[in-house]
Amino acid sequence: MAVCDVSFIGGRGIFANYGGVENATREIVLEMSKQTKININVYGVKGTSDNTFKLPKNVRTTNILNIFYKVFGQHGFILLCVLHAILIRRPKVVVLFASGPCVFTPLIRVAGIKVITSLRAIDSARDKWGMVSRNILKLGEYCSWRFSNEFTANSKEMVTIYKKFRPDAHFVPNGSKKSTSANEDILVENDIRKNGYFLFAARLDPVKRLHLLLEAHSNLSDSERIPLVIAGGNVKDPEYERQLKEYQCESVIFLGHITSEHLDPLMQNCRAFILPSVLEGMSNSILSAMANNKATLVADIPENRDVVLLDDALFKRDDLDDLSKKLKILAIDKAFCEKLGNKLGCIAEENYSWVTTSNLFWVLINKHL
Repeated sequence: MAVCDVSFIGGRGIFANYGGVENATREIVLEMSKQTKININVYGVKGTSDNTFKLPKNVRTTNILNIFYKVFGQHGFILLCVLHAILIRRPKVVVLFASGPCVFTPLIRVAGIKVITSLRAIDSARDKWGMVSRNILKLGEYCSWRFSNEFTANSKEMVTIYKKFRPDAHFVPNGSKKSTSANEDILVENDIRKNGYFLFAARLDPVKRLHLLLEAHSNLSDSERIPLVIAGGNVKDPEYERQLKEYQCESVIFLGHITSEHLDPLMQNCRAFILPSVLEGMSNSILSAMANNKATLVADIPENRDVVLLDDALFKRDDLDDLSKKLKILAIDKAFCEKLGNKLGCIAEENYSWVTTSNLFWVLINKHL
């Protein structure tokens, strides 16, 4: 079999730590690179590297200058990546990640290149978008199933939604793996005690419902209120950020956007991971917490329930009282946290592997060689 050229388009690069798309791309590509008959190119933004590792010999990067991203925005940047792939790179297969990039599925197909699309969430449902951006994302979601050679989604709920349009929709879950960083400087520098804090790690976006978590946390009594550490940045709405920062105090620590090198020890050493988000595909952060045997509390939406499986790891979405009640249990009952974390760790080990995820994508790619 001849060597297959595959390009991944959709994130900010294999070294970036911006969000779930970048993290999934990195893990999938590094696993897929172990195949002997594939050359992989990952598109990204030049200068967004906040992680360093040596790329395998069959993995390359094509980075668009950051000035183009700043001037033309996300869709302008993706269009440049697509044009480079069509006119210069000419891969056999392009893998498009997320709703926005999938807008360009028809263009890539017209150029004679096979396309595998991967929805990571129904992004058009996020409440941060204006009318133009929302409609572009809706168009991307339509193009993802209508024009692709293979259509995938990383949650069972999304596959169920799109099956009526695309009966051959593929469920390709994310993988999970334990954190590996041994550098605990971030805990020391911020006076964070091991196993003595809650962790929230996500963008400061209203759909992530950090405001709800902050209010629930403030409802705990002084003796119950263990610190809440917030790792996340990339704020689109300055007013929303201002409202969140009003909760900042000795027991609420905002760290801003941090690298995976610093996030790993925070995940390894937290009492529990909390994510009240009401819009997810399959959250890499939830899977990371589970893989690290951490008690986890997430909003009860189908995408999250399919992952954690346990009622003890769920609270009623947007229900302040239920979130406050379950936070209290996690704050005062260490044995409960340990037991829940071990159960979730077993679920992650049994069901979610980046090796499996990569192999599922490789099977789809192989169909079009």
